[in-house]
Amino acid sequence: YRLPPDATPGEKVAVQNDSAGELWSGWIASLMAIGSFIIAVLLMLSLASHDFHAETIMLFDWINIPAADFSVPWAMQIDTLSVTMMLVVAGVGALIHIYAIGYMHGDPDFSRFFVYMNLFLFFMLILVSANNYLMLFVGWEGVGLCSFLLIGFWFDDIKNSNAARKAFVVNRIGDFAVILAMILLFIIFGTLGFDTIFESSAEMFAAGHAVSIFGQEVALGALLAAVTVLFLIGATGKSAQIPLYVWLPDAMAGPTPVSALIHAATMVTSGIYLIARSNVLFEIVREAAAQGVTWLNTPDVVAYIGATTALLAALIAFTQFDIKKVLAYSTISQLGFMIAAVGMGAYVAGMFHLVTHAFFKALLFLSSGSVIHGMEHGHHHLHEAGHHDGEPFDPQDMRFMGNLRERMPTTYWVFLIGALALAGIPPLAGFWSKDEILAHGQTHDVGIYILLTLAAVGTAFYMGRQIKMVFFGEPRHEAAAHAVESAPLMTTPLIILAGLATLGGLLNVPFFSEGMAARYGNHPGGIFLALEGWLEHSLAAFELSEEGLIHLPHTPIVLSPVVALVSTVLAVAAFALAFWVVYARRPQTATDPDPMQRTPIWWFGILPLNTLYMDIVVPLFNRAAAWLAHRLDWAFWHDFVHDNVIRDLFVGFANFANSVLDRRGIDRGLVEGTAAAARTLAGVLRLSQTGYVRNYALGLFVGVVALLAYFLLYVG
Repeated sequence: YRLPPDATPGEKVAVQNDSAGELWSGWIASLMAIGSFIIAVLLMLSLASHDFHAETIMLFDWINIPAADFSVPWAMQIDTLSVTMMLVVAGVGALIHIYAIGYMHGDPDFSRFFVYMNLFLFFMLILVSANNYLMLFVGWEGVGLCSFLLIGFWFDDIKNSNAARKAFVVNRIGDFAVILAMILLFIIFGTLGFDTIFESSAEMFAAGHAVSIFGQEVALGALLAAVTVLFLIGATGKSAQIPLYVWLPDAMAGPTPVSALIHAATMVTSGIYLIARSNVLFEIVREAAAQGVTWLNTPDVVAYIGATTALLAALIAFTQFDIKKVLAYSTISQLGFMIAAVGMGAYVAGMFHLVTHAFFKALLFLSSGSVIHGMEHGHHHLHEAGHHDGEPFDPQDMRFMGNLRERMPTTYWVFLIGALALAGIPPLAGFWSKDEILAHGQTHDVGIYILLTLAAVGTAFYMGRQIKMVFFGEPRHEAAAHAVESAPLMTTPLIILAGLATLGGLLNVPFFSEGMAARYGNHPGGIFLALEGWLEHSLAAFELSEEGLIHLPHTPIVLSPVVALVSTVLAVAAFALAFWVVYARRPQTATDPDPMQRTPIWWFGILPLNTLYMDIVVPLFNRAAAWLAHRLDWAFWHDFVHDNVIRDLFVGFANFANSVLDRRGIDRGLVEGTAAAARTLAGVLRLSQTGYVRNYALGLFVGVVALLAYFLLYVG
């Protein structure tokens, strides 16, 4: 808060009141998040001390229809899977809350922002703690609502409002699919409780029972294939996969803490959690497909959608200049890794990457917010000095940055740790979780392994590009030359997250030899496969596999030297290629073209392939990248599908409902038609009311004659 020297006492009091309001609302909201994390830790300790036995905590009866024998309680499922999600959501969410106190300082709607943030965590905790699909859906819709409120927090900017609406509308598509899946589950099992559905589905599948639906006998595997496809559509919405990923890049319009909360720990992980929680249904479909019961193998579809999304988003990230949009497409890509993992049956690997990704992606987004904060301070300094007022400037555009490592050293080091973890450089957390997914792909499906490996190479390249453009070279704008480091209130959470991004891989380090695996078996010792030993108590598919009912895909528990070496060498090479070759000395100014558009890689300059590279490879790559970014991603998915298909159909139906159904059908037809009919009938009846006694006497006489005739002819 900056006051002029001649500020009045009233203005000073107002500033003091605003500061006090920020202090109370910011820290109360943060303490609520910290309290949630402490409770999650206590739940974790309680589970560990009681042999990981799951508990259902009944809070109250929610929906109870005795006539239909249908009851849905409001109850919490406390098991290792839900507690893992609680720890991630509340722990990372608490750090983001503390960071946001510094980031949002001075915003006129500071308190409203923290109300939305707390509400977001509230609904996410409902989602992950539910013991039935209907309660889960309350949290599912709640985080969708909160994402709308937070993405459009600065709603006076039309771009932010449009981004919020796009996120809301696109997610409704996936939400409708989840509703249909719940309806199918209720028709099949008569309940929506997790335990009952999973136990009944296993028993029915083992017995070969068919289900009568709409007068037809349908195999259980075929019906569950439809349910899992609908769940997949829901996951593509919340977890931003092809084709419903279009909302996530626009979500960057919200404040940076919102981007970190949505992209790292909360909303985008909902789809992965839904599939992991429904692991029994997906594995029964896999087994049914293997037995020829159904032709649709949903888990394989899930895996290929995830792997394709991972590669596509990584390629699109090559062409982005907004520091947050690079990370946004990176989130889509990493979510693709998680979706591919759970689709391959590697549920622990998918959850492992979900946890480590929450650490390093929250770190990267909050660090990018620190960069933006520093750039804005540098630009504000120029304005105060009266310089460069007319120059174009965007604090999020990497082309205006450069050499920020000297101006913002703490932000630089934590950003570098997050970038290397994301790129999969050992021994950081991202290496262990990503390598476990790649190892599973190598043993499960070579096609998925190749797609994910290419996506991992692309990830390392665009992170090397981002590090180089933001923190190295010369400042390409005076704002970068005058940027300042963020306050300790913002950098402290970054340091904590950097520590987690460094050490988070210890949660599930694989065995290093067959001897270790044989020694410990399914009971990991020390830090080896700790997360797998923890989560196997909640993933019923493991138990069904041991019983021989299904054949769960083999999960490698020993480090694969070949996969680890290949992924590490490729990641280091791609990072180095971007850092020291392609972006070695360019761009030097904010207006320079991106080196990817014109600069040959040095060894092509000394080989006969230079002409081939310059005349064929570069144009084809540039056209493909531009087409993916501008045509497929933006013009088609963002503009055409969202505006011309979804919006225009919705507006057209709304106009039809208003003009035809409401005005002509209800107003003129039903309401005014009923009134006209009553008026016409009254006009006819009033003709009989003449007021003359002779007319009434004549009527009475006619009535008597009619009665006599009736009795004489029919009764007598």
